[in-house]
Amino acid sequence: MIQKSSAGSRSAFSFGIRLVIFMVLTGLLLALAWAAWSINLERACVLRQWPELQSCINRDRSESAQRETLLVQIERNPGDSEAWVQLALLSSQPTYKPGRLDHDAILDIATRLARQDRRLHRLQAIRAVQRQQWAVAVDWLTRLVEDSDDGQAAVALATLMREPLAMAAMKNHLKPGGRWFGLMVGALPQARVTVVEAMPLVVQAVAQKSVSPELMQQLLQQLKTEKQWIEARALWNAWLGHPSPLIFNGDFNNGFIPGGFDWEVMPEQPSKAGALVRQVALDKRGGVLQVAFTGRAMAVPVIRQHVVLLDKRYRLSGQFMTARFQTNEGLAWTVNCANDGREIARTPAIKDTLSIWQPFSFEFEVPSNCANAVTLQLQTYAPYESGTGLRGQVTFDDFKLETLQ
Repeated sequence: MIQKSSAGSRSAFSFGIRLVIFMVLTGLLLALAWAAWSINLERACVLRQWPELQSCINRDRSESAQRETLLVQIERNPGDSEAWVQLALLSSQPTYKPGRLDHDAILDIATRLARQDRRLHRLQAIRAVQRQQWAVAVDWLTRLVEDSDDGQAAVALATLMREPLAMAAMKNHLKPGGRWFGLMVGALPQARVTVVEAMPLVVQAVAQKSVSPELMQQLLQQLKTEKQWIEARALWNAWLGHPSPLIFNGDFNNGFIPGGFDWEVMPEQPSKAGALVRQVALDKRGGVLQVAFTGRAMAVPVIRQHVVLLDKRYRLSGQFMTARFQTNEGLAWTVNCANDGREIARTPAIKDTLSIWQPFSFEFEVPSNCANAVTLQLQTYAPYESGTGLRGQVTFDDFKLETLQ
């Protein structure tokens, strides 16, 4: 009996969620239709179109009078597609009272006569949502987003993510070069849908190479904002096409890929920057990370990388060299919890080495409340020196992160 009660509660909760989704979608799509109708009438007044309606002369005419005027116009010219569109918009209003033709019949005729009219596409989407015909609703909504950059249709699509049949229909609409997917991803925050909820669609889009670098950067940033570090790292690896090491690009031989799990340089104007970061090539070493300090105040951290760690104990190692380095307390690489910035560990102070390469290495443990993600970042050893500034040049290479038993 307890099990039956529990199952009944889950069923009721699931029904409640579906009901909320349905009500939100219906309201959103009805707002689309109302906006289309209102804007169209306003435009008619400005351009002095459709004098038979006389809507600009007498705005308070009843819907029945407007309907009869449109029907007379249609009787005179049954192929008048604009009149059918206006009648379909009018009949979509909640206060409309059906006459000789109901809304469904009017909409079907109008759609046959004006197949490309996006106002009718909105009405078709509304009807499909009201009937819970999720695949049909997705057909019309993706068309609206793809062809018309319809922002509210993108929000409606994002909301439909929670319907399994709608999700399946969206997967069928994915194709390389399609625009609707990216616009819908941009609408996820407005629809209050997380990227994690959209992951089945995102993974397929990545596999089909339907995700641009800019869109991938946006997806990863949203996952990071949602603090979904493991999912973000999995998506990063899927996009790369292969597993990546714990420290990505630790030899600095490749250019930085923005927005993911590569090195991130804090933005500063070069003319005002206290630290200038660049990658250079050195004989017998290849690529290295070089930071030139100008004596000005600097943003901290200077450079960072988010790292997802599933084990507890690690060893970080690397090499550094400084030249004409003027500092009181030096620099440090720190390991911080990614979610709240708490420092876990740091290197000994990095000071002048007189242009001689030196190794560094230290061990650390990841606290259980760090959510499996840390930030490796370069900063001044003492906070005050970020304000007073440093001078000289520091070079780094050969970063490695190893798991310890």
